[in-house]
Amino acid sequence: MTMNIQFFNSKKFYIGAAGILAGLILISLISVSLVKLTKSNAQKSINAGFYNLDEKMTKVIQENIGKTEIAKVNFKNLTLEELKNGKIYNNYDLIFTWDGITASNLKTKGANFSGRIYNLIPTSMRRENEENNRRALPLLLDHFEFSYNRNVSQKIGQENPQTFEDFLKYLDAAKKYTFTPFFTNGGDDEILLGLISCMIEAKGGYDAYSDFVKQVRKNPNFEKIAGLKLGKSGSVSMEEILNLFRSWQENGIVHPNWYNAKYRDIIAFIEDGQVSVLFTKLSVHRTIPYKLIRDFSTERAPVAAGSADHAVIAPAICAVKLSHKSLCDRLLQSLLSEDFQGSLSMGSQLGPVALRGESFDLQADDARFFAASCRYGSRAGIYLDAFTPASESCKKLCQGIRHYLTTGRYQADF
Repeated sequence: MTMNIQFFNSKKFYIGAAGILAGLILISLISVSLVKLTKSNAQKSINAGFYNLDEKMTKVIQENIGKTEIAKVNFKNLTLEELKNGKIYNNYDLIFTWDGITASNLKTKGANFSGRIYNLIPTSMRRENEENNRRALPLLLDHFEFSYNRNVSQKIGQENPQTFEDFLKYLDAAKKYTFTPFFTNGGDDEILLGLISCMIEAKGGYDAYSDFVKQVRKNPNFEKIAGLKLGKSGSVSMEEILNLFRSWQENGIVHPNWYNAKYRDIIAFIEDGQVSVLFTKLSVHRTIPYKLIRDFSTERAPVAAGSADHAVIAPAICAVKLSHKSLCDRLLQSLLSEDFQGSLSMGSQLGPVALRGESFDLQADDARFFAASCRYGSRAGIYLDAFTPASESCKKLCQGIRHYLTTGRYQADF
């Protein structure tokens, strides 16, 4: 085969080759530009995941994030399986969830929020994140509250008790005026464990509650943890709290079957005017008809004398930061501003966390005040601090608690 040497030496060949080279350079430049543009767009957007938040809460957060107009935010509801497989750490910048064990696990691979953002919330709320380098930021507070019937309080002639000792006196005096001075929907596992969390914290302080969380995380078996003396002083145990409840059951302070009661039962008892002190969550309080709940005023758990350092059991919706994008800081700083904290509280009917921001009502403002006034801010309660949603170990623990409240015995005794 012969080659046309004359063609390769021709002017047409060189012009053609130059055109091809120019085309390749142009394609290369376009490719580089597209890569840079893609990276630039990625830096201007945020991937946000929601975990274990109901539709109302996700909608409120999405709407307020949209109003900030800081970044394009892509939202997705995540499953527990997606959190466990680890892919979220490469695919998401922010995760919105309840504070507790899930948030703690996420924080181990999270990124820090800037100090200027934490200056927008009370010192006590900052303290809860010190050991985790401020990788989660609270936005809204729920609250396990004690609500007192004003009509009964007037008959007793006693103000809402602030100490545990006065609380016991209040309940005893209320027996004269109500069928069940104390009541709650204890058939709900979260409410049952919330009450136990409040009582342990109230009697033993933050130290006892923290020890309780540690022990339950290590081994949630009822028989193993019920009798443990909690905290450095060992001033309280779960068994002691359950024995107090059993004495209430025997002495007419609480309905004998309160630990199986549901939401419909608290409505029925309040309608009949037979409750003096109602224990439930702020978010549940919102669902009770106003004509029934209007005569109740709320307080935090009454504390025992001598237990100085406290936290309030008030679950917080928080944001965990998984990337180093500055847009995340700007976005969360906006959500902690006075305007957006008011908007979040109004939409969710929960308590704001920032130092400034309008609350939905007095109960929502109280949740913020109680958390700010306690040295160790807010804690989620054992239901969230030790368990993932629908956990079988959580269900078994609650079964053991209800068995003990019924019989006074451990299941292992049989």
